[in-house]
Amino acid sequence: MSPKLDRLSELAKEDPKRQFFSIAHLITPEALYAAFGGLRKDASAGVDGVTHEEYQKDAERNIRQLHQRLKDGKYQAQPLRRVYIPKEDGKQRPISIPSRRTRSCRRRWSKY
Repeated sequence: MSPKLDRLSELAKEDPKRQFFSIAHLITPEALYAAFGGLRKDASAGVDGVTHEEYQKDAERNIRQLHQRLKDGKYQAQPLRRVYIPKEDGKQRPISIPSRRTRSCRRRWSKY
């Protein structure tokens, strides 16, 4: 993690109610690639149907394009895929599965 992200993490831990209004300057291709590397490889494909293996085939280009869309303000998260899993009591629990691209963005920045 970069020193700036380390500091951001420290500030968030010190004051859980602290709000950060922009961390866009910290979103770099390297940070996105690190976030992608931290994703579960066996996770289900999202609404776009792209698996980890498929995204990995051209990850560098995919991440550069994603970063450019983020910089240009053109990135929009894709809809979530809704699935239901059975609970012990016989009911079903809904879960939402984001696309691989959205996971890369959310995983890295969700703790801030």
